[in-house]
Amino acid sequence: MTEPALCVAFHPGGHASLDLAEISEALARPDTFVWLDLAHPERHLLDQLARELALHELVVEDIHAAHQRPKLEAYPDSLFLTLHAAQWREGRIELGEIHVFCGPNYLATIRHSGHFSCARALDKLCLHGLVPEPGRALHALIDHIVDEYKPVLEALEAAHATLEEEMLADGFRANRLNRLYALRRELLVLHSAVDPLDEICRTLIREHPDVVVKHLKAYYRDIHDHVMRLGRGLDRLRQMLDDAMRLTTAAITLQQNASVQKLAGWGAILAIPTLVFSLYGMNFRLMPELGWRWGYPLTLLGTAAACILLYRRLRQRGWI
Repeated sequence: MTEPALCVAFHPGGHASLDLAEISEALARPDTFVWLDLAHPERHLLDQLARELALHELVVEDIHAAHQRPKLEAYPDSLFLTLHAAQWREGRIELGEIHVFCGPNYLATIRHSGHFSCARALDKLCLHGLVPEPGRALHALIDHIVDEYKPVLEALEAAHATLEEEMLADGFRANRLNRLYALRRELLVLHSAVDPLDEICRTLIREHPDVVVKHLKAYYRDIHDHVMRLGRGLDRLRQMLDDAMRLTTAAITLQQNASVQKLAGWGAILAIPTLVFSLYGMNFRLMPELGWRWGYPLTLLGTAAACILLYRRLRQRGWI
């Protein structure tokens, strides 16, 4: 279901709400900046937005296509970014795909999935009290997205710590290997959202001085620093999960080897009476027990002694 569009026009006297059909008129005023946010929009709204912002035809193709990787594309009069917001919901990471259009006096966001909200970034600009520059508005949005990554990483670290405590408390079990793998998969989901931001921030700082003006470079470098720290945290957690998975697999293999050793040991013990009794079960005419009173007792005693001796030897070697 399409949520109501959030559209705010900033001007020297303050800011006010704006209808979608009034965007092009507002953008024609040089002292106005427009922030537009659409959540799960229908196709006709996307087409209307493209007309109001006079978007490039390639951008129009992109806004209809969800499930894109994070990226930054430059056009003659605007920038197009695809970003992935992340939230921790019910023990899993929920990604929200956001398409961002940044022009000379507007910033438009289209949220195709997830429950991420741009309200906090917009409130930050409203508190600023001035007509925002495109670079400042874009910084507020990216900074908000990056800030939301931290609690997700903390949730992943807490889940790993819980698993680690369980493994140290009562040993390594096969069912925990499934949980470790699921946790690692969630980690890779977050990594796929965070990792491209490194190059995106570098490109914005290096190649787009018209958006990231000189006094805003420090703000974008701060975002880049946060992204790098998140990346190091993700790499560290991934290494810990890989180590835990390898250790769990090795422990399970050792347990299986111990079980096989026990079965082999008992199989060797049982092989002795099996061999003796199989011989006595054959239809020989001359057998010791047929003409000798102590034949059967001595055979049973010898078989038992051989089994006990083998059992003691295997016990000493830890096979059973």
